Amino acid sequence: MNTSEQCPSTMSPMNSIKSRTDGEQRRSVIVALLRQHQNGLTTREIREATGLSRNLTDSALSGLFTRGVVHKRGHCYVLAVKDDSREH
Repeated sequence: MNTSEQCPSTMSPMNSIKSRTDGEQRRSVIVALLRQHQNGLTTREIREATGLSRNLTDSALSGLFTRGVVHKRGHCYVLAVKDDSREH
């Protein structure tokens, strides 16, 4: 059976996110990491935890910062607080 015939539940996780860009994947990994670290992480800690190069880490963090997903608290990046009142 080739990959196109497999049902989604038998496909590997990487196949299910192929449609996302590399940048989106890096940003998602960083967001997931920061969810586990409420007090935030430095750029270096994020880089070491993800295994990304300095340039890729900086680029992903810049994109997240520009989109308002993260902000800086001192030298650490933390997830921005969502305003749930706008969703209702």
